[in-house]
Amino acid sequence: MERDFPPFEIIDHTADVGIIAYGRDYRELLENAALGMFSLMADLLTVSPKERREVRAESPIADEELLLLKWLKELHYLRETEKFIPCRAEVTELNLNEVVGLIDGEKIHEGITLLHHIKAVTHHLIRIERENGFLKAQVIFDV
Repeated sequence: MERDFPPFEIIDHTADVGIIAYGRDYRELLENAALGMFSLMADLLTVSPKERREVRAESPIADEELLLLKWLKELHYLRETEKFIPCRAEVTELNLNEVVGLIDGEKIHEGITLLHHIKAVTHHLIRIERENGFLKAQVIFDV
């Protein structure tokens, strides 16, 4: 099925940077938001899917925006603690309060072109909207 939208767009926001991610459903939105964040961290053409990690994010309440933030924060945690740069994300399990995914990438080395150093995934201006049968999410990152 062809899509009528890009997986994500980069947006400028004062001293921060953000993305607008798109998806036909919430699962695809989560995957595309992850891809958007990864593309801010590094030139993804320089990152290989050499290693795989399972990532789990939980929200205390059934809230799509909060679960999206928790998911992105867990993925950001990989970068900060393991120096792991992801290049692909696949959501394998999803319910109202939890998302589980498989993340492919590799540890940072000199062959990877690093871009922004994301300090944090912010709650600032987070929103998910339904538009023409698709989902659209805006996320801002502190850099």
